Amino acid sequence: MNPPPERPAAAPWSTAFFTRMYRYKSLLLRRWWILLLTICCGLFVEAWLIFQTPPSFQSTSKMMMAGKLNINQGPVYSEDNVNFYGTQIQLMQSAEVRRGAVGLVRSTNPELQPVPVELSVAQRPRTSIFELQAIGSSPDYTQAYLNAVMQKYLDFKRGMREGQTNTFTTGITEQLIQVEKDLRAAEDEMLDFQKQNNIGFIQEEGNSAAQYLVKLNQDYARLKTEYELLEKLDLDQNLDRGEKTESSPGASPTDQVGMPFSDVGPEGDYLKAKQQVQLLKAERDTLSQDLRPKHPKIIKLNDEISKQEKLIELFRSDAVEKLETRRKSIGKQMENLQGNVKEWEVKALDLSHRLAQFNRIKGKVDRSKLLYDRLTNDLKSVDVSQVVDSGDQISIMEPATSPVSVRPGLLKSLLLGFGGGALVGIMILLLLDRIDDRMASYGEFQRHFSENVVGQIPKEKVKGTMALLQPDDPRHIFAESYRNIRSSILFMPYAGPRPKTILVTSAVPNEGKSTVSANLAIALALSGARTLLIDGDLRRGVLREQFGSNSRVGFSEVLQQEVPWQEVVMPTAYPSLFLLMRGKALAQPSEHLLRESTDQFLKEIYHQYDYIIIDSPPVLAADDTTSLAPKIDATLLVVRLSYTSARLTKKAFELLYSRQVNVPGVILNFVDTSLPEYYYYQYSEYYNRPVTSSASDAIAQHSSDQAQSF
Repeated sequence: MNPPPERPAAAPWSTAFFTRMYRYKSLLLRRWWILLLTICCGLFVEAWLIFQTPPSFQSTSKMMMAGKLNINQGPVYSEDNVNFYGTQIQLMQSAEVRRGAVGLVRSTNPELQPVPVELSVAQRPRTSIFELQAIGSSPDYTQAYLNAVMQKYLDFKRGMREGQTNTFTTGITEQLIQVEKDLRAAEDEMLDFQKQNNIGFIQEEGNSAAQYLVKLNQDYARLKTEYELLEKLDLDQNLDRGEKTESSPGASPTDQVGMPFSDVGPEGDYLKAKQQVQLLKAERDTLSQDLRPKHPKIIKLNDEISKQEKLIELFRSDAVEKLETRRKSIGKQMENLQGNVKEWEVKALDLSHRLAQFNRIKGKVDRSKLLYDRLTNDLKSVDVSQVVDSGDQISIMEPATSPVSVRPGLLKSLLLGFGGGALVGIMILLLLDRIDDRMASYGEFQRHFSENVVGQIPKEKVKGTMALLQPDDPRHIFAESYRNIRSSILFMPYAGPRPKTILVTSAVPNEGKSTVSANLAIALALSGARTLLIDGDLRRGVLREQFGSNSRVGFSEVLQQEVPWQEVVMPTAYPSLFLLMRGKALAQPSEHLLRESTDQFLKEIYHQYDYIIIDSPPVLAADDTTSLAPKIDATLLVVRLSYTSARLTKKAFELLYSRQVNVPGVILNFVDTSLPEYYYYQYSEYYNRPVTSSASDAIAQHSSDQAQSF
C-alpha cells in the first residue's frame, strides 16, 4: 500500500478566493429557490405590518434663508459660514425645539389631543430652502405641531444669536486687555536684552567664530592624516612621499606631506649611500663577467660595498630618528589644535545661545502684536455685525400644508423586508454549505485529501448521451485531458516495474467511472499500446451499451470457468483495443473474484497485453472492488466534483488502504474549466484544427452511447 503523500502547499489567496466564490455560485444555482422563498417571506411580513399600521397624516412646510450683506468678519461667530445647513437641520430637529413646539400647541390649541409626530428636515439641492415634513396619526395636531416647530426654531435662533454676540464681545475685550499686557512685557524684555548685548556684534562674531572653527578642524584633519601615515609607513616609503611632493609643480608649503626631502642631512646621506651601493654593485656585476671572484678589483669593490652598507645602516638610524621626531612634533600640534577647537566651540555655542535667545524674545513680541491687531479688528467687526445683521436670516416660506393620508416608510419597509429575507436566505445557504461536504473544485479536493491527482476531466456541455473518445476528436479539451491521464500513467514515478493492470473505481455510483475507463483504454490504445478493457462491474456493467455490442457472454462466464477468456475477448473499432464484456449478472461476484481461477486469469492476460483496464463497481456499493483491487497493480479512484461527498470519498480510501491496495492517484471528473486554477485548458489556440468528415461521422455513429455520469 502506498502511504498518502504529504499535503501540498496552500493555493494563492486569489485562487482560493475564486474557488470559494465558484462554490457559492454553484450552491446558489442549486438552491436559488431558498433565497427566493425567504425574500418573498420577508416582503410578505413587511407588507402585512404596513397594512396593520393605523393610517398616518403628513403635513409639509418650507423655510428659506434670506440673503445678507457679505462683510468680512474674520473669526467672528457666524453659524451661517460654518456648516450652516447641517447645523440648522439639527437645530430644527433638536429636543429643545420639539419640547417648545409641544408646549406652544398645548397653549394655543388646548382642545387638540397630543400624539407622537415624526419630524424630518431636508435641504433642497443647490438652494437655501429647507423642506420640513411632519407625520402623525392626528391631522390637525400634526399641522399645528409643524407650525409650532418653525416658530420655536426662529425664537431659539434669535435668542442664541443675541447671547452669543454678547458673550463673544466680552470675551474679546478681556483677551485684548491680557494680550496688551503680554505685548508690553515682551517689548520691555527685548529692550533690556538689547541694552546688555550688541546684536550686530554677536551676529558678526558668530560668523567669524564659525569660519575659524572650520579652518581649525581642517588643519587638525590634515595633521591627523600625516600623523597616521608617519606611523604606518617605513623610512623608504616616507622619503618617497617627500620626493613626490617636492617634485610636484605648484605645491604649497601647506600641502607638504611625508618626510621633508633634502640633499643634506641624514636622509640625503642615506639616499646617496644607497645610490653609491647600487653603482658599485652594477660595476661589480660588469667586471664579474670577465674577472674571477678573487680578482683584486672584485675584492676591492666588495670591500667598498661593505663599507657603504655600514654607512647606510648608520644614516638609516639617523633618518628614522628624525622621522620619529617629526611624528612627535605633529602629535603636539594636534593636541594644541584640539585645545583651540574646544575653546572656539565654547565661544560659538555661547554666541549661538545669545542669538537664539534674542530671536525667541523677538518672536514673542511679533506674535503678541499680530494677536493684538487681530483681536482689535474682530472687536470692530462685531460692532459692525450688530448694526448690519439685526434681522433673522431664515424665515418661513410656506406654512404647514393641510395633512394628507399616507403610509410612511413604504419603500423603506419593503427594502427592509427584502434585505431581511435575503439575509436569512444567505444564512440558510451558508449553513447548508457548511453541512454539504461535496467538493466543487480541485482546490477543495486538495484541502481534504493529500492523494495525487493524475488527471482532471472537464465538464462537457452536451445534449443527450456523450460519445466516446475518437482519434481526431473535435472536443479538444476533453481529449487532451485523457492524454494527460495517459501521460501520468506512462511516466508515473515507480521504483519497480510500472503497473500494467489498472482498476478504475469510484466511491459511489454515477461518478463517471465507466466512461473514464472506456476513454482511458481508448487513449492508451491510440498511443499504440495493446490494451484490454474489462467490464468488471458484474452487477451493473454498461460497457456493452457504450461500445454497441450484442454479446451476452463475458467476464462472469470466464470467472465461472464456463468459457476460455480467449473466446470472449472481442476486437473493437479502435486499433490495439480489445474488450471483455460483463456477461450475465452475478448475485455474489466477490466470491468468484477471490478464487484461484481469477488469479490464473490475471496471470494469463498479463503477458498478452501492454495495459489492462478494469472497470469495477463503486467501493462503497459492494465488496467486489476491495476483493479484486489487491490483485491489481494500481487502482485509480474517480471523484466527480460537485457530486461526491468528501466523507464518502475518505471512507473509500480507508477501505482500499485497509486491503493493502495500491492507489497511485485520483481522477477528478466533471471539472469546471472556467475557474482560474484550470488555466491549463484555456489555451484553445493549440487545439483549433478543422474537423474531418470521418471524425464527424464517428461522433454521429456513437450518438446513442451512455452519458458521462455512467
